[in-house]
Amino acid sequence: MTGCWLCVHSLVTAMAVGMVGMAAARGQDPVLVSITGPLVGRVGERASFEVELVNRSGKPLQQLRVIDYFDKGFHHEASASPIEQKGTIDLMPGTARRLTLDFLLDEPGRQCHRVEILDQSHVFVGGATHCVEVQPAVAAAPRYAAPAPVAAPTPAPVAAPMPVAAPVPVAVPVPVAAPAAIAAVAVPPLAATPSVAVAPTPVPMPSATTTITVPASPALELDLQGPAEALSDAVVEYVAVVKNKGAGTAPPTTLEFAWDEHLTPLEASDGYNLVASKVSWNLPALEPGGQLKRQINLRAKAPAGAYRDSPATRSCVRAVLGGFGGGAMVADEACAMISSTMPRPRIRTPSEVGLKMSLADLDDPVRPGDSTTLVCTVTNGGTEPTGRLDLIVILPDQARLDSERTAARLRIDDSRVSFDPIQPIAPGGQRSFEITYRLPTGGTGRASAILSSAELDGTVERSCQTTFLE
Repeated sequence: MTGCWLCVHSLVTAMAVGMVGMAAARGQDPVLVSITGPLVGRVGERASFEVELVNRSGKPLQQLRVIDYFDKGFHHEASASPIEQKGTIDLMPGTARRLTLDFLLDEPGRQCHRVEILDQSHVFVGGATHCVEVQPAVAAAPRYAAPAPVAAPTPAPVAAPMPVAAPVPVAVPVPVAAPAAIAAVAVPPLAATPSVAVAPTPVPMPSATTTITVPASPALELDLQGPAEALSDAVVEYVAVVKNKGAGTAPPTTLEFAWDEHLTPLEASDGYNLVASKVSWNLPALEPGGQLKRQINLRAKAPAGAYRDSPATRSCVRAVLGGFGGGAMVADEACAMISSTMPRPRIRTPSEVGLKMSLADLDDPVRPGDSTTLVCTVTNGGTEPTGRLDLIVILPDQARLDSERTAARLRIDDSRVSFDPIQPIAPGGQRSFEITYRLPTGGTGRASAILSSAELDGTVERSCQTTFLE
């Protein structure tokens, strides 16, 4: 192999690679391998082979390894079998690469060598075998020497030899790799007779030209086109363009669209099949240089609760071109940022919706050892029902609740008392809440009530001061 092959000589590696190659050969190999070289040769001659690799997988192949296994009748200057090309090969779809391999023919008989291609994962992706019928070498012809004269008193008369007919010429086909010249064969002299040189019979050689037709391979390309931005409720169009940039006709394939949850399908190109959130087409065969288009229209919808000033929501459409052999596919994706057109509503204050609250004590002053009851009244003076309301009462320090006179359900955290959420109050309606407490040491106690709502901007606050006698 000329200038680009590095020797490897490992029986374990050869057996492992051979097993992978036999398993992968059941389908069409991604790489088509063809070997051109002589079919017949003689021992001692040099045979040259051209190896061509063609990527017919429809996708780029990188870091391919090229390994050659050969019989013992072949001799390579670098090493015994196997030998591996130095470095790796990258092949784009539909492209080819040629390498040259040289051997010296050592033994007669049928001698074969096999080229195997492995990918970067050491998986067999293509291979080919070429054999040569090696004939024995022709012995060099000895020079004819005249015999020494035989002393005899009276030499007997010798009959004139019969004339030898000229050999019939035989047409010899011209081989691709020209073998070495064949030496003429001489017949040794006959005893006591004049010698006659006999012309050698030409040996016909079969043609060694192997013609291999490399099938043209298709190369499909998928391009999904669509808008990068969209407003909520707008119709967005996505178009998939399928092109065959290879030299062969692409077989029938399938095209499938899928989309995210914020897109709703409206219509699609004729011949579609809609299942759940996917639509697909069966595409016909595509000639070299041809292209097909399929379109789908969807409605964009911003998420619930999104407003004009909210961040845009990213939604994507994916196109997948499948139906190739071996589960291969080509995919593309296009995404749009969907913005809401809904203005954010202005949050009103409690006074704007007519929400009022009062806080009063029933006993003031409070005799020693007695308690007072706080009454908190919430009134809806507006024209619409209120939302859910939250009420919190903050008692004075050292205050003690009178559980027997406090009927409402409460959550107590030190001096902070929280009522259960207040359900909406109809226009003109009101709700009252009571809490009873006392101060053990006497003095002045100040209690506060805070009314709030998640739908309102701000709170309503009231306070009440009570005197506890010593």
